[in-house]
Amino acid sequence: MSSILLFLHLVGLMMGAGGGFGSMVVMRIAPSRPPDQQGVLRSVGPALGRLSLAGLVVMLATGVALVYMKYGGFGAMPQLFWVKMIFVASLTAAAFTIELTYAAVKEGNVAAAARLPALGPWAGVSSLLAVLFAVLAFH
Repeated sequence: MSSILLFLHLVGLMMGAGGGFGSMVVMRIAPSRPPDQQGVLRSVGPALGRLSLAGLVVMLATGVALVYMKYGGFGAMPQLFWVKMIFVASLTAAAFTIELTYAAVKEGNVAAAARLPALGPWAGVSSLLAVLFAVLAFH
């Protein structure tokens, strides 16, 4: 069962990273495209954000299950696990802020879109550091 949970945990990681990196690429190339293509490219952002958030939810759920199944709870976790969790919390905050920003833009608050260039890197750096400290904690 722990192998299935680990598999799903890694699938969640792929979903989160795929959505995040995809969004980063789209945001980077959209300004250099003709105006008719910019809108189409930017419309992909919310879908990629939802993919990332869904992956994060999968990772959180399977991560909690793995901690209890393999380690008997959070009390047995090494210190580097808690460093990782700081970045998981940061990533979670960034992901929800991105979703709220996309919702505000959809409702007509065009100024909210100005937050997206800062939110993407926040999520990306948090994600990379969470993975780094996961490797250090469990390897």
